[in-house]
Amino acid sequence: MLVKEVLREIVFTINYRATLKDAAYLIAVNGADSLIVVDNENKVMGIITEQEIFKPKEQMEMNNDLLLGSLINLRNPQRFISELAESADLPVTSAMIADVAMVKAEQDIKEAMQTIYKSQLSVIPVVDDGEKLVGVVYQQDVIKLIER
Repeated sequence: MLVKEVLREIVFTINYRATLKDAAYLIAVNGADSLIVVDNENKVMGIITEQEIFKPKEQMEMNNDLLLGSLINLRNPQRFISELAESADLPVTSAMIADVAMVKAEQDIKEAMQTIYKSQLSVIPVVDDGEKLVGVVYQQDVIKLIER
């Protein structure tokens, strides 16, 4: 079985020039947990998830450990709210997961399963030979295949 047989063609994407505010809006409106960040040619640049959107600004800039940021935010909720407001206009590229695993549509699903598993993301972009986005594969879909 090939990846293209289980991929989903309906993909929630966002252009790399969009802001975190734009990403938050698209995630909320679409009920998605993540968006694939693409360039103007529909090539995958990364993934932005809810967790990245709500990281404090200095964590994005300094790439600190999320746990430390969470502890600080719990102690000072007003600071967290003000940081969110400050970071709303930052580009999605400032917070996205840039080093994202991808699989090819023509790849055997058994080969792709390792990549999907190691990614630790619920969704993996599926690309063609030019690395243009053609769909996504969700880990839950792969798990359903294994259960059959």
